[in-house]
Amino acid sequence: MSMATIRSPQALQYLSVVGMSRDSHVVTEQWLKSEEHYWLPITRRPQGDAEKFQSLAETWRREVQFLSSITEMVLHPAYQRIIGMGAAVVTHLLRELERRPDHWFWALTAITGADPVKPEDRGKLKKMTDAWLRWGKEQGLTW
Repeated sequence: MSMATIRSPQALQYLSVVGMSRDSHVVTEQWLKSEEHYWLPITRRPQGDAEKFQSLAETWRREVQFLSSITEMVLHPAYQRIIGMGAAVVTHLLRELERRPDHWFWALTAITGADPVKPEDRGKLKKMTDAWLRWGKEQGLTW
């Protein structure tokens, strides 16, 4: 019987019966973990909206931290996936904006169709943040 045909829990039982060294046991455990990722990779594991948003937001922040172009920032795949989450993510965006202001305005406009920022306030992170937070409260949203 080959290990490839044995599913994870049975594989450990089988290998402990046939006898193996401690090092072999460690290697086998790592192999089984990699097998789990093959059958159920992180991208296929169910996530709630909050968890998915946080994961995408962290990825986005990490990967655009040295960019100066807002266009490049908002075209990043993680940012675009956040937009793709739709209305379910609006309160998460507002919470994130309140907690840690960043360039979430494009996403908010794309999702809601609103643009509460006055023309004279464009480019001013603090004023843009305040405008969106005020808009959220006026809409009755809580975060």
